Amino acid sequence: MTTAAHTELQTMAQQAATYIARLNGENHTFEIEGETLIAEICYEAEIGEDAGDYWTAPSWWIEREQIHVENLIAIY
Repeated sequence: MTTAAHTELQTMAQQAATYIARLNGENHTFEIEGETLIAEICYEAEIGEDAGDYWTAPSWWIEREQIHVENLIAIY
């Protein structure tokens, strides 16, 4: 792998991580476009919930999450 390809993949991974952090556990498929590559990424999360009671407010958290790169397409 060339240095340019490695740098591009790292940049795309950082962009994907930033996007996923903003999803707050919402399942979503999205694309990240680099200079020579397009990655289609599928994010899936399972949410745990606590309905709360008289003294506590409802709350939720991410119990399990998966990230798959569905397609990686080279742009010519």
